[in-house]
This record gives sequence, C-alpha cells and structure tokens, in this order.
Amino acid sequence: MPAVELSGRPFAYETRGAGDPLVLVAGTGYPGATWPPELVEPLAERHLVVTFDHRGTGGTPSSPDRYSTRGFAADAVALLDALGLPAAHVVGHSMGGRVAQWMALDHPERVRSLVLAATGPGEFRPDRPVTRGVPVHTAVSLAELGYRGYQEAHIAATFFTPEFVAAEPARVAWLVEAFWDHRPSLENYLRHVVARQEHQTADRLGDIAVPTLVLVGDRDTHQGGTGVHWDQSAYLAAHIPGAETAVVHGAAHGYFWQLPEESVRILLDWTSRH
Repeated sequence: MPAVELSGRPFAYETRGAGDPLVLVAGTGYPGATWPPELVEPLAERHLVVTFDHRGTGGTPSSPDRYSTRGFAADAVALLDALGLPAAHVVGHSMGGRVAQWMALDHPERVRSLVLAATGPGEFRPDRPVTRGVPVHTAVSLAELGYRGYQEAHIAATFFTPEFVAAEPARVAWLVEAFWDHRPSLENYLRHVVARQEHQTADRLGDIAVPTLVLVGDRDTHQGGTGVHWDQSAYLAAHIPGAETAVVHGAAHGYFWQLPEESVRILLDWTSRH
C-alpha cells in the first residue's frame, strides 16, 4: 500500500478506479484492507475509491498524541489534499461514520456528500450515558478471550446475523483474517476504542450542511459501547437537516460484508443523485 507524508509521518492509502472520488472511512481500529472486494470493485467502476489506514493500523504508524474522531477526520481531509482530489463522497462505517461527521462539520467544502453507515452521534439520551473510556464489557471480553478471540467473537456477534454466520463461515473468517493480518497493536486498538467512546456531535448535527444519507441494517440492534446503532441512526436522521434514510433488510452491523451487492446498489444510487 503506498503512503504519503502527513504531518511528517507516512499515511498509508490505496486508490482504485476512476471518476468522482469516494472515500471509505473504516471503523474502530480497522485498517483499509478490511473493506471487501465485493464492495470496492463495483464502486470503482464508477468512482475513484480511496481507502486508508487510520493512525496505528495497517501501514500507518501510531502517533503519541491523543486519538480522536475529529483528529482522524483531519487526517482524512489532509489525505484528500495531498492527493490533489476534489470534494469527495464520504462513506463512514461505525466509528468511521463518526469521523465522517467531523469531516462534514469542519471541512464541508471537501465533502460532496455524506453516508453515515451504522453509526451515531455520541451521547444523546441523559438516561443512557455513554462510557467515556474502554467499556467494561470490552475489557472483560479481551481479558477472557484474548485479542484475537475477542475480535472473532465480536465480528461474528455484531457484524453478521446468526443465520449468515452459520451459512457462510468463510465470509466471516475473511473479515477476521483481514483485520488480524493488518491489526493495530492492542494498545492502539484500545486508543481507537477510547476515541470512539469520546465522540460527541449530537449538539452539532444541525450544522451539517452537506447532503446526507443515514444507512442502517434493520437488525443492527446489538447493545454496544455507544448504545444501539438502530436508535442512533434514527437520531441522526431526525436531526441532520434534509437527511435521507436507507435500511438494509436482513443485515446487522456489517451489511457491507454480508450484503455487498445491495450495499453497492444503495451507494451508487445515492452518489448518482449527488
């Protein structure tokens, strides 16, 4: 994977295809190699698809400063600038959707359209506070299962429906291996978790002025460290001016991996209109 210099350190990225740029922003601790070819290749028939490794993942080294979703957004925008690309369609999954919100808030001129996929705004209900640190259940699972065991269990339980895990174990294993082969260190993974947990844009959603699609699986109802993504997506859609919503039926958190063809259809319909 090639790299550019951002703030004096290498930043790993990859481009495929040609056309209007479309940036895929990955989730918590996920390197760019985890995006499935079944998603990327069809998108690259219409777009210049940009993927990259967040700080501390894949080929991008860590940095000593505190990680934050806002800082990751600045990295993504700096990459667009370094590559000389115009405003891009930005698709952010999970923590990547939190990063994408900051891209639209801090650099709206660099975002042509926004897809907030299986993500949320941070804390929006006082009766359901978000842990500002590593959630206890995450720490316990890591201690009991180990780093790899935790990722295997987490991916199977949250990214895919039980029926899909039983029917397509090789597809589930592909994501586990793609993550593991390019994984951040455990320390860097936990730093990403903290960045996700500290994200807060609920009071800023009304300032997002770029066309926005909120995309969610109808079975993304797992109670995670930031709450339930179905509920969070509903909040995003209700508070971002003019936002549209699309639902991927029969899918949980990882519809880009479970149902890539349907995901591509939705994304290309969206970008063709913007």
